[in-house]
Amino acid sequence: MADQMGDHMRFLAVAGLAAALSISTAPSAMVLAAAPVGATEAHRAAALDLARLINESNQLEKQVDRMLAGIAAQGFSSDPNLIALQQEYPGADRIFVDAMRPIMMSELALMMPEYNQAIADFFFDRFTQAEIGELAVFWRSDAGQALLRSVSSNVDFAATAKEVVAQMENEGPFAISREAVDADKKKAVASGVNALVSQHRVAVMRFGLTPVGRKMAKFVEQKNEIDQKWANRAVSPEAEARIEREVGGALLAFIEEEDRKRAAAQ
Repeated sequence: MADQMGDHMRFLAVAGLAAALSISTAPSAMVLAAAPVGATEAHRAAALDLARLINESNQLEKQVDRMLAGIAAQGFSSDPNLIALQQEYPGADRIFVDAMRPIMMSELALMMPEYNQAIADFFFDRFTQAEIGELAVFWRSDAGQALLRSVSSNVDFAATAKEVVAQMENEGPFAISREAVDADKKKAVASGVNALVSQHRVAVMRFGLTPVGRKMAKFVEQKNEIDQKWANRAVSPEAEARIEREVGGALLAFIEEEDRKRAAAQ
């Protein structure tokens, strides 16, 4: 049972880390047209700046906390071994979250340059430099920044966490579906827009009616395809080693300390 419980903990940790790679919740949009002929380096630079602007405004730390909370809540309430651990040692779920957070943040920091470039390439291939400029003006505006913050604050990863935990007993690697990614993002965007003050909500709606705003919204689900691929991307061997060492070590230390307290109280 202990080995199985350990396997489940490692599965949750690795799956949670990989799933966090889908945390770019900005309602970006792309089209399938070919890249403009004779596109300049200024165009490429503008696309990269836009990718960084959107991704770096997504409050990664808060979203990591939400992903971990969702994974832990789902796992420790549905898996018999983890339920038993939580009942015997209340607070084990908190130890899991606290031990995973720095690992997840470090792994994401390493991957963000490559992720930014992937999103930049997508913008470059499908939006003109002028359109990228319009998008950047909006996302830098008070309303655009408020929307990014609001959407990030409202993502709960419920569909992703449920899907991950449901695969714990399966053979082989887990897989996060487009449906789960789409569901989490649509819920976050709807809640995020609804939470905006009237002034910002009107500005978002006004931008959505512009040609580039309509173009963006029409193809939002194609952006999610990129994020789904990143959600299913393998984590680094270094991160897996840290999960094995640090998460397992933190839980073992917690259990031993709880046992010492109980023995001393007898």
